[in-house]
Amino acid sequence: MCKKLSDKRAKIMKNSENFLEIQKALFEEVQKKLPKHHSLVESVSEVLHIGADSAYRRIRCDKLLNISEIYALCAHFNLSFDILTGATNKYRFNCMYRPVNSSVPGEYQNYILSLSQNFERLRAAEGSRILLSAMDIPLFHLLTHKELRFFKLFTYADSVYKYAGSWDDFVKEMETLQIIECHQKISRDYELIPSFEIWTNGTIDPTLKLISYYVDMSLFPDQKLPLLLCNQVLSLLNKLHQWVQNGYKDQCATPFQLFLSEMDLENTYILMKQAQTSNCVVKLFTINHLNIFDEAFCRETEDWLIKLSYRSVPLSGSSEKERVKFFNAQRHKVRLLMRKIKTHFEANS
Repeated sequence: MCKKLSDKRAKIMKNSENFLEIQKALFEEVQKKLPKHHSLVESVSEVLHIGADSAYRRIRCDKLLNISEIYALCAHFNLSFDILTGATNKYRFNCMYRPVNSSVPGEYQNYILSLSQNFERLRAAEGSRILLSAMDIPLFHLLTHKELRFFKLFTYADSVYKYAGSWDDFVKEMETLQIIECHQKISRDYELIPSFEIWTNGTIDPTLKLISYYVDMSLFPDQKLPLLLCNQVLSLLNKLHQWVQNGYKDQCATPFQLFLSEMDLENTYILMKQAQTSNCVVKLFTINHLNIFDEAFCRETEDWLIKLSYRSVPLSGSSEKERVKFFNAQRHKVRLLMRKIKTHFEANS
């Protein structure tokens, strides 16, 4: 009996030591996620709704976290508890999937607020960098063009979630929330993060086809909105052209590289890289995506993106001929669509 009690006590002691190591590792990962000017104690207090003293005890591992506290920290800071415990292998890893119903503005607001917080942390982190492949115009380039961004959201809500309201209803609902401010903040943070992007000759095509479809189906009451959307695509291209020509984003002098892949891309991958940790966003639909934190997957994605860039045409810096050729071709496609829009409405007037 005494031996059984002794063995049980030893097992409990060993488990407690393991839990403390896991808890210590959890707070180390949380610290990596925080911008330099953010206090770990204050952040933990805020997420767990506890006082500073209670947060200190948990950070020092004087007190074990309970299940709900572990869940709250992992969810807030986009951490995988399986990775901390070593409960993964080369064939399986956890990822986060958060579907967003854009027909419910409050749901989209929560998503964009969370994205804004993540970008603030990324922008403040040491060695941060974004590497991506773009099958469609990346979100960051759309955010400063309100109607274009809302149009993408509206068509998604309309086709997937059967949004019952009109375009005007949708915009009005979006404008009553903090969404435009969040878009602007994410855009500002993006312009302060060095970026490496791989586009194709067809990257803007899904957006143009969407506008064209709504014109063909007579879903626009007049030509004003589709022409405005086309002009915003042109504005986006002009801004991107300037960045590529300079090799940096606007006045921030943030390094920017653009490559043209002559092969169709398999998907949109966005690698958000930091000195200590990375995560990879794999796009599924207009908004919905998988968020993957597995270290090996992120390394493999980075390796694939870099190797893909070697087989692509660099448009940044001195490649003036290829750069002008690419952007002129993209603008030509937009102008052809604008002519089609005018012809359509003239024929139906």
